[in-house]
Amino acid sequence: MDASRRSATAWLSRALATALACAWLAAGPALALDPELPPERYTVTRWNADDGLPHGQVHAISQDGDGFLWVATWEGTVRFDGRSFREVEDLNHPDGRRLASRQIVRHGDGVLVSVDHLGLMHVPDGGQARPACADAPGLEAARVAPAIDGGYWIAAREGLYRVGGDGGCERVDGGEALAALDVLVLLARADGSLLAGNRHGLYRWHAGRQEALGERLGLPAGEVRGLQQARGGDLWIAGEHGVWRLRGQRLERLRSGAAEGLMQDRQGALWVAATDSTLLRYWQGEWRQLDRRHGIEGFASGALFEGRDGLVWMGTTHGLFRIGDGPVWGLGKEQGLRNDFVRSLVETADGQVWVGHSGGLSRLRDGRIEVLLPRPGLPSASVLSLARASDGGVWAGTYNRGVMHVAADAQAPVRPVAGEGSLLATEQVRAVLEEPDGTLWVGTERGLAAWRDGQTQERPFPSLPALPVRALHHTDDGTLWIGSLGGLARRGSDGRLVVLEPEVDFPALSAFDFLSDPDGTLWIASDRGVLRHRDGVFSLYGRRQGLSGSALFRILPDDFGNLWVSSNEGVTRIPRRAFDEVDRGKVVQLDMQSFTRDDGMPSRQSNGGSSPAGWRMANGELWMPTAAGIAVFDPARVMAGAAGNVSLVIDRVLVDGAPATDVPPGGRVLIQYTGVSQRSPNSLRYRYRMQGVDADWIEAGSAGEVAYTHLPAGTLRFEVQVARAPADWSRPANRAQVELRVAAPWWARTPVRLLGACLLALLLAGLHAWLGRHQRGRQRRLESKVAQRTEELREKNAELEQASREREQLMEQLAHQAHHDALTGLPNRRACDLCLESAVARAEATGSPLCVALLDVDRFKAINDRHGHQAGDQVLAHVGARLLDSLRDPSVFVGRTGGEEFLVVLHDMTLDAGRSRVEQVRMDIAALRIASLGDDLVCTISAGLVERAAGEQPDDLLRRADERLYEAKRSGRDRVVAA
Repeated sequence: MDASRRSATAWLSRALATALACAWLAAGPALALDPELPPERYTVTRWNADDGLPHGQVHAISQDGDGFLWVATWEGTVRFDGRSFREVEDLNHPDGRRLASRQIVRHGDGVLVSVDHLGLMHVPDGGQARPACADAPGLEAARVAPAIDGGYWIAAREGLYRVGGDGGCERVDGGEALAALDVLVLLARADGSLLAGNRHGLYRWHAGRQEALGERLGLPAGEVRGLQQARGGDLWIAGEHGVWRLRGQRLERLRSGAAEGLMQDRQGALWVAATDSTLLRYWQGEWRQLDRRHGIEGFASGALFEGRDGLVWMGTTHGLFRIGDGPVWGLGKEQGLRNDFVRSLVETADGQVWVGHSGGLSRLRDGRIEVLLPRPGLPSASVLSLARASDGGVWAGTYNRGVMHVAADAQAPVRPVAGEGSLLATEQVRAVLEEPDGTLWVGTERGLAAWRDGQTQERPFPSLPALPVRALHHTDDGTLWIGSLGGLARRGSDGRLVVLEPEVDFPALSAFDFLSDPDGTLWIASDRGVLRHRDGVFSLYGRRQGLSGSALFRILPDDFGNLWVSSNEGVTRIPRRAFDEVDRGKVVQLDMQSFTRDDGMPSRQSNGGSSPAGWRMANGELWMPTAAGIAVFDPARVMAGAAGNVSLVIDRVLVDGAPATDVPPGGRVLIQYTGVSQRSPNSLRYRYRMQGVDADWIEAGSAGEVAYTHLPAGTLRFEVQVARAPADWSRPANRAQVELRVAAPWWARTPVRLLGACLLALLLAGLHAWLGRHQRGRQRRLESKVAQRTEELREKNAELEQASREREQLMEQLAHQAHHDALTGLPNRRACDLCLESAVARAEATGSPLCVALLDVDRFKAINDRHGHQAGDQVLAHVGARLLDSLRDPSVFVGRTGGEEFLVVLHDMTLDAGRSRVEQVRMDIAALRIASLGDDLVCTISAGLVERAAGEQPDDLLRRADERLYEAKRSGRDRVVAA
């Protein structure tokens, strides 16, 4: 192909192809940023205090063996799994205050962290923090540097220390001179010497001797803040006078601007943190930079780190920044677009890319972006829609200038389709389509128009409603599909028009895009989700199947069996197999992967309502217009990123709120797990099961925790698996497990059961003997009385009638006992279940509101332990009585579900009314005092309250109420949490 027909994307994709071949498909530590890519190809993502970082000023960054990123800030140290930050509480002050941490370095099976007040701490992977130097706790480390032999050098206020591979600390003789320099940066060299930078310059320490190395080399006096030994042997120096390179004995300044720190990545590129909102990259003799234009803000702290997945991390006074080269990147004003509010895209057969935007029309050709509209002498026009023209140019639909023809030759004039006074001269046009016979279909805000040979038909189909047209599509069988706001229609190859009624003939209101499959299947992007039209039947995949509910604007296929759909919520990749799995009932929701600004899109708002709102390029890339430029996706990189393992960690197991794996009878277990992926954390999906409890795997989506209550006694194994979306559970990316030991209740233990069986056998034997003697005596008495007097027989009949009445009373008493709790007199668990089922059925039939609350006595075990079980029984009885007094209402049901937990069912009450009633109960019980137990016993309750949603069943209500109850417990108890 000659130069005029080369793809306009070649200048942007050459480096991408290199990355695919050399780095992206490699595994583990081989991943690295592709240095061939220009900086604007990288994506910058920022986290600050609003995202969970304890303080915006980041001092240092490192990574542990599980892949968690460790971040040292002015107010504490946190771990980061790619999605959320978790505070390292062991590194806080004993009174709970967050302490500033200054440095973090990887050390053996954990990390070393320099913390104010605590000194240098060692935190093993998954373990508790302890002083790094047992014989020098509280050692304040100014700087920590890896030693050549695997240990660490520590420049502390007290002197110079060595930390060996075994963790032992040794003070180095003569190191006081180095420590007195107030070291800003420390670097160990192969010859055993140490280089130290401070506010005055560069120094060398070796075998107890110290020299001003910077002065000898000719380095100007001033702060040295960064040192890096390059793999080629060069020494890089960063400071207030710029960036210098020492090669042999020759010192050369490569940049004059002040620098705070530097780092060399795996590819050999040098990264420099400049002082103000700037990150520099030096590669093959060329400086490139990322700055405020790319999203970097704040003054650099010198914190630079390359993670094991090849991402570069930077810390400033304004937060934590991630620099990546993922499969999504943006193309906008920085790359030459005149306007980055992009509406539509088309690639013509010659490889040119035409971009319609609010500022007009641009074209990418041979690596250059040129402006086609506006032109001198022509009024400006916002281009909304595009379509290929048969002559190699395009048809451009505008906001208020109708349709224009733009030829492939940039020198050719732009020709409006219609002259002044014509319908098409001033119309807003959002869809254009040229037929093989030359007919031009034009979708306007007043309906569909047609133009051919200079003639305009305002209503080519009189029966077609005059609705705003948003999409036009021609299938291989000659059918013309017309999508509009409020309708859908098709004209067959026979010329017959069929108008489909929204929500009657098809399950949506508006249609924005069409995609045809070779087998005749038609995919439609609609306001309700994805529609699939197959064999004359429409299937809808929308909010119930997991889509966001936002209108979809574009559907594009890739070469890997996926559909890509755009919306104002970003772009989503859905495997075609996922639709079939939903149809077969295998799953309820579509398994998919979503992309937003965090993944590199210039904006999560993908513009739509104009046609075409995206294009699949000849090289396989997918270009989607957004409100801040073009989002470019490479499906090959996305699929490559879905391969390989993910670190999966069971982070915490909490039993009744405390870390443990031994579970008491009836205990509540919360298991928190996380897959650690710094490149694509939002793509991770989980499933879990508790063997012996869960019959099968439970898919948890992206949720990272699960709670269990009332587990059966014995040793149970909890298993969790992680996969990248769309999840293929036949090949999970990793798995983890933990064992729990659940104690049996006292009455279920073997000795107690054996003793109970023996007592029951003795009781039955005694009862049998007694009944036998009693029956024989009674028979003799009756026979005597029958023989003696008939009158006594009548009296005996009266006695039998009385016995029958007593029996009925006894049966009524037993029935009452079967449905009521003996201790509190409240309805028991069985009665609660029956009441809740009846309440849900009634609410479903009448549409009346229904609220359900679960109440739990706070710290009830502590009451039992301190006052005894009899006191605990008194507390439960008084709480039950107070519940009855406070909730005495025909529309309210109160029952005891077991232990210290109660159920409240509030008929015909909204969430606000229910919250008021339950809050009053909470206050009444908090005021409760039990005289026999002393005034020091204060009883409180925690409550979880929910209102029934349409279609919700009893189990769902109880589960949600239980979650709110746990949230109340976790938030401090003695409170009501409603949702």
